Amino acid sequence: MSSLNPQQEKILAAFVTALAQQEESLPAGLQNQLQAIGQNLETRIVELPVIAASLPSLNQAYQAALSDTQSEGQQEATLVSTNQDRSAKLRDRAVQILTDPDPVQAAQRHQSRGIGQIASNPLKRLFGRG
Repeated sequence: MSSLNPQQEKILAAFVTALAQQEESLPAGLQNQLQAIGQNLETRIVELPVIAASLPSLNQAYQAALSDTQSEGQQEATLVSTNQDRSAKLRDRAVQILTDPDPVQAAQRHQSRGIGQIASNPLKRLFGRG
């Protein structure tokens, strides 16, 4: 498994964040697509924005999360080894979420454990606003 590039990380983090913000499960067809993507994430990650665009509420949450990760990514400078470790953790969690029978519930469970924090501002976390 190769590590994700920064753009793939942004797509993945934003998509998982958007999933966790959904109030109801995705349609069965989309869940099946996500499971297939999760089984071959590195080559199919580019399909996530298309899936997000297929549902208005998911797309809105995805676009908001994506703009958050991009604006924060410009301020961020971290060591390569840290990035690789973070990338691997993000990928592993995303695979678990996408291959779950209900990706929305899985994303909500994982976000409560911190996957959403990958894409949030450390200062916001420090002051309880992230």
